[in-house]
Amino acid sequence: MMYALTILLFILLGISLLLSPIKSGNLAVYTRFFRWLIATGGIVFFSWWFFKISFPKFSERSLSVQIINNMPHPLDIYAIKISNDPEARESVSHVGVIRPAHYRIEYFKVKNMDEYWLMGFIGKRQLVYFSQNMIFNKNEDQLIEIRNYINQSHRLSDMGVKAVSAYVDDTVTDAIWVTLDLLLLFLNIALLLRKKPLAVEY
Repeated sequence: MMYALTILLFILLGISLLLSPIKSGNLAVYTRFFRWLIATGGIVFFSWWFFKISFPKFSERSLSVQIINNMPHPLDIYAIKISNDPEARESVSHVGVIRPAHYRIEYFKVKNMDEYWLMGFIGKRQLVYFSQNMIFNKNEDQLIEIRNYINQSHRLSDMGVKAVSAYVDDTVTDAIWVTLDLLLLFLNIALLLRKKPLAVEY
């Protein structure tokens, strides 16, 4: 969804930038209105997106999982939510890098979900921790302490590594499109706000 929206916004901002040389006549009024509409839409979109990623995904029907790193090295933690719906795909989320003796809290929407996997990496995708965690009571929050480097299932962890790799690739692609969109948005706003130079008579 995010990928499609960023590409659509890139196309619209590109069209808006191409229309910027039109500065006279009736057509200029319509093109300026269109350019302002696209620029405003871009500002609203990124405001919503930054707000969404800046606040915890908390809801009343979510399961709170506190993850504590008791290992001597920082761990890059990913969570994979497994749905009990056979037609649904697993959902990957990046919990973040947890330093030693620190913790993070992740919120899971537990509808159609009976288990989740936690994966800890060191360095460039070196898997050092994998645990399969069941959800027996969806109204009771959970506490996970990482005390040693374990891999509870090599078969499942191999599947998890592939899912995390695909998630990281998608995230990098989204980041590239977001950067391009922000650049075009900045150029469009700068051109729209630029004042006409004063004519000097000699």
